[in-house]
Amino acid sequence: MPAEVLSADDEQFWRELRKEFSIPKEEVFFNTGTLGSSPRVVQQAVIAHMQHVDRDIAHWDYKAGHENYFTGYYDEMAIRDKIGAIINAPGRDISLSQNATFGMNFIANGLDLAPGDEVVVTDQAHPGGRKGYDLRARRHGIVVREIKVPEPPTSPEQLIKLYLDATTPRTRVWAIPHISSGRAIRYPVDRLCALARERDIWGVVDGAQSLGHVVIDVQAMGCDAFFASPHKWLLAPKGTGFLYVRPARQQQLWATLASSEWDNQKDPMLRLMQYGTGNLSLLVGLGAAIDFHRQIGSARVEQRIRSLADRLRAGLAEIPGATIASPTHPELACATTVYRLGGWTGAQMQDTLWDQARIRVRNVGDEVGVRHGCHIYNAPAEVDRTLAVLRQMAGRLGS
Repeated sequence: MPAEVLSADDEQFWRELRKEFSIPKEEVFFNTGTLGSSPRVVQQAVIAHMQHVDRDIAHWDYKAGHENYFTGYYDEMAIRDKIGAIINAPGRDISLSQNATFGMNFIANGLDLAPGDEVVVTDQAHPGGRKGYDLRARRHGIVVREIKVPEPPTSPEQLIKLYLDATTPRTRVWAIPHISSGRAIRYPVDRLCALARERDIWGVVDGAQSLGHVVIDVQAMGCDAFFASPHKWLLAPKGTGFLYVRPARQQQLWATLASSEWDNQKDPMLRLMQYGTGNLSLLVGLGAAIDFHRQIGSARVEQRIRSLADRLRAGLAEIPGATIASPTHPELACATTVYRLGGWTGAQMQDTLWDQARIRVRNVGDEVGVRHGCHIYNAPAEVDRTLAVLRQMAGRLGS
């Protein structure tokens, strides 16, 4: 990151940082919950490495110590250690994957779950945080117990009670979203994971929406497993992911995709990432994204984007007909807000904001509204611009 960015103060810092992204100045992007926009340094790292591999491919050989040109066979400890540094875990406890869905499936398929064993999930779980368990239910007879989450929940205790009430002596897994995709609920993961561990239940946390969004410390969280998609809030190349598993639990997982290291007991997490040729250039870009994020600092990122979301929510509260569908409780809210406007469908809101002001939010259901995620390439003026358009919309019905 350029020195002039790092030396800038407060709002100037964020204005200078915005220049590191290639989003056109006239466009406002509030849909990081689907994909993040990688900074130029990440794009350049991927492109340069791809060019290097294709240009110098004749120089590659199988000699010890020579750089690798692809992934899928090697332990990749350098990048595993880098990931570990931002979630407070040793790199050896992390396996690399393509996205969060891989991590969920490696848990769902890797556990020895017998017919009748139970997994607790929420009715708002993203398919990438749940469907592996549904597959096991149909194929092997496990039971998926679904809890219905209020829209929105009003306290952490309400969410904790839902998990406890759904738990029986046959419960083996709690599938816990750290931040839910569709309703932007920040779950009390530390307390849930502690309760799960007391009951010898796997506490499995879906971090697809939280990595790069909030400070992550898997040791303090106490989870048994945590999986994520860095190509969202961490702004890494598309098609990167990882799975962390607590050391005491690693031997309890079977490999889902088997290659030569499928039974490696010295590096158990290598078993879950050694499955054939992959794109090393994406991992180079992931490393660059981690470096970029760490230069800013996880806490500084979280504080900034939460303040933008708080500004949005305060403005929405003053617009007639606007309803916030995501939590407003300070412990459950995050940098993403789901809201609707009376008389408008989610699709109409999404399209009108884009057509009138080049503001991109995401429709999450015509009756639900839109999802609006604030990130480090956003500014207070862009939040205010959104609110101004919404105030105009509130005075007329969608067409």
